[in-house]
Amino acid sequence: RNGEYGRLNESQEYKPFTVKQRTSSNEMGNVAAKQNATIEANTNIIKATITNNFFFYQYGLDSTSANGSRIISTRRRAHIFFSGIFDKNIGILAKTGMKEKEIEDFRRVTYFEGSFVFTARPIPTVDTFPFIITTDDVDTDIKLSPCDLGDVLTITSMKKYYAPKELTIDRLKSSENGIVVDLRCSECTSVFATKEAMISHCKQTGHAPHMDLDEEIFHASSELFLSYCNITLQHALTERMARWGREYIDPKHWTEPKDKFGRSLGVRVFRAFFCEFGIHKLDGQHHSLTLTVDLRAKVIRTKSLLMSLCNGKDPNHVAFDRRDISHYRKQYQGEVVICTYDRKCYPVVDIDFNNSPDSLMVEGCEMSHTEYFKKRKGLDLMYPNVAPMVAVLGRSNKIIFFPAELVCANDFDRSIKQQLPSIASFKPKERNEAIEEIRKYLIPGGQRTKGFGGGLLPSLGIILEEKRIKVPAEVLPLPLLSAAGITIPQEKSQSWAPVISKANWSVDHDRAVKMNVVVIHHQSLNNHVIPVYNKIRDIVNNHNSFYRFPPKPFSLISTNGDEDHCRGVQDYFHQRLPKNVFVLDLVRPPRRQALDTAYYVVKYLLTKNGYLSQFVNFNTHDHSRLDDQKAIRRSNSILHGVARQILSKCGARIWWVNIPKEIPVPAIFVGVDVFHSPLSYCATQGRKVAKASVAAIVVQVIRSHDERDNTHTEIFSQTFKRERGKEMGLGKSIQETVSNALRILNVNPMSCFIWRDGVGNAAVKSVASEEITAVRSALGNTNNSSSLAPLSYVVVQKRISTKFLTCNSDVNLPPGSFIDTIQGPEFHTFYINGSSPSYSTSKPARYIVAHMDPELAMTNKSLAELSWSLCHDYSNWTGSIKLPSPVQYAHKLAELHGSMPNSAEDIGCEILAGKPHFL
Repeated sequence: RNGEYGRLNESQEYKPFTVKQRTSSNEMGNVAAKQNATIEANTNIIKATITNNFFFYQYGLDSTSANGSRIISTRRRAHIFFSGIFDKNIGILAKTGMKEKEIEDFRRVTYFEGSFVFTARPIPTVDTFPFIITTDDVDTDIKLSPCDLGDVLTITSMKKYYAPKELTIDRLKSSENGIVVDLRCSECTSVFATKEAMISHCKQTGHAPHMDLDEEIFHASSELFLSYCNITLQHALTERMARWGREYIDPKHWTEPKDKFGRSLGVRVFRAFFCEFGIHKLDGQHHSLTLTVDLRAKVIRTKSLLMSLCNGKDPNHVAFDRRDISHYRKQYQGEVVICTYDRKCYPVVDIDFNNSPDSLMVEGCEMSHTEYFKKRKGLDLMYPNVAPMVAVLGRSNKIIFFPAELVCANDFDRSIKQQLPSIASFKPKERNEAIEEIRKYLIPGGQRTKGFGGGLLPSLGIILEEKRIKVPAEVLPLPLLSAAGITIPQEKSQSWAPVISKANWSVDHDRAVKMNVVVIHHQSLNNHVIPVYNKIRDIVNNHNSFYRFPPKPFSLISTNGDEDHCRGVQDYFHQRLPKNVFVLDLVRPPRRQALDTAYYVVKYLLTKNGYLSQFVNFNTHDHSRLDDQKAIRRSNSILHGVARQILSKCGARIWWVNIPKEIPVPAIFVGVDVFHSPLSYCATQGRKVAKASVAAIVVQVIRSHDERDNTHTEIFSQTFKRERGKEMGLGKSIQETVSNALRILNVNPMSCFIWRDGVGNAAVKSVASEEITAVRSALGNTNNSSSLAPLSYVVVQKRISTKFLTCNSDVNLPPGSFIDTIQGPEFHTFYINGSSPSYSTSKPARYIVAHMDPELAMTNKSLAELSWSLCHDYSNWTGSIKLPSPVQYAHKLAELHGSMPNSAEDIGCEILAGKPHFL
């Protein structure tokens, strides 16, 4: 949904089918279930158990170079450690008499993490501390490469850990009556199904099983334990798959989508597996270790940057002129390219058209890039004599070069982007099959790549159960929706645009506010401005709402895009203008661009001066086309959405969502989110940089349960520029925003509900404590009593891996599916399935109830129903969305201001108070 307004969701009719008390279908689609019906749902969560004698070791590390400074390079420290421990000639294990095969087996259960090392077994002879591994014979005879001479790695400590206490309630202990052993070997990675098989192995090898006869052992914290489990999981997956970011792919299997004519779209789609251990309360009481398995899509271009530069022609016969060179250098500088052989991403510093892989030498090596990639990477270049070379920013901000045939542009063409939801998504059946594939791979005997006893996880004492967890899912009732007194039918609950298009508020013409509309337009649209304006005007005015457009625009401004667009806006709005100005900007971005490059600057200039604005993107659809009925219908559909956004920005409430009656009113709904700008290459600084982060707080007021008392949207918002990447510490900002909202909107709330996005599980407690205190202070409740305005504080997590699938794997769970049987380790947790797309698997949001005052007299179920109701109250979308509207508004505002110049920190918070100008 790039730009101001995206494509409207079409109405979907759900076909019913019958299975017991719910409906089903053999066709692909969504489950159509009765409201409040309970559906059995499969999850992508597998329960895991830890063996009785599960434990692991953590060794602390320190390092110093020859000059006495700390070794910063993790690679250097890892080289010293692995050479000192595992070298087959001079390593510690070799000196103890271990064979090469046994050393490899020990290395398989040793995980270097920079400042510490996890192992499943104690390192032989490393039993006194500090233990020094050196490169020039300090206390040992270990010798490493000459370039490392003088470096010292010190093993400072060792601790042996059990699992956390909450996972070891039923743990057995050895006594004089017998020794408790695991059916796994303590000296190799062998796992056994029977006691007899284990005893036979021990007799043949002289090994011993895992026992609990050791002395002092500590219970690990949940964070440390999960860190160890997930690191071992990563190594187990790496033994068979290739790592790509945080996911794992099978590089030999992919799909290549085609268009309707059977032509390749120029991309490959890989199945990417994301797996993570966590701790949940599955029965509401006991803690359990769980494995979440998710399937994602990784998409890569099939066309290299070289072929893109040559426009598909033979690179050996393409010559670049000065104009081409200038254009391509400007186009790609600062963009991200992805390396085709290892899938790593790099920002482009420059395109060197003066050198080819044959002519450019590798810095520090006496070889060309052609020779380097042949000898070091095993890659034969197809075009070794063809320029250009791509200069990118590598490790430690060092500039390195790649042949253009080995990298792809990371950004996709606009046509590909539009199709990504369909080509890079997986339906429930595909996701179910992928989960089963990973589960079977990780169970005992599933890994055959290493030849040392099969599965790595079982050998470490982590056993996955055969079946996935199933949960009951209740379908929450749809809230009552109405527009101008017209009730929206239940069957239109996923797209009520056709109903709203007929809404008539019947506001007298004399009572309506007449807007002075300034139309800015691209000069290529000179002949189409008035017809498009007339369409929008008629749609706006046909609603007979509180705001009207005049017969003719107040003023017309023609620009040529980019700098001319900004200059035209600045020049015009320097003059004194009447009240109630609304800016309508008709933009036509350059070819293949989703947005006008001046969009954020123009939006910033208008907002800073207190002008509401609406952009209409002619790249999304050319509204001047009148040659076929299909184009006209699409234009009408989009312009109806534009008209709704215009009225919403002016302050009109387009539709009303009924909230639960037990909510004390007036109520304020607070949404909080933080936008973090991605890193990008800065040519002036010569490194990757990011803009400051921006926090947005949105306060919405509901006066009563009656639609007639809520004809206007009462909303107040503020943003705060923050240190890059900083998510927490928003107490003062929230207090200031809520205080300003109560003063400006003149409300004395009887209840307060806060939805906070962007907080991880580990930080929920501390963040909630700070921000609840701030809200209470703003409400005038400084004595920490909740009698004045009781509140609820909920953390909403939208980017989660947890999925819920119907037992009939071909279909999605319906929107509004509510699950509360999978609890977090500390706070009450529930999940709501906000939407149910036909092309993909539905993705729920997780709600963590960090606090709820008893004076609200609400159950967690009531809180879920309120959240579900507000998923229908987002003015940008005529259907349910994933998050409650207050937090979605905050997300939208934070992203908008975070993309503006100077993070929009000089835009006054009161200039557009009461107007959702950021839609």
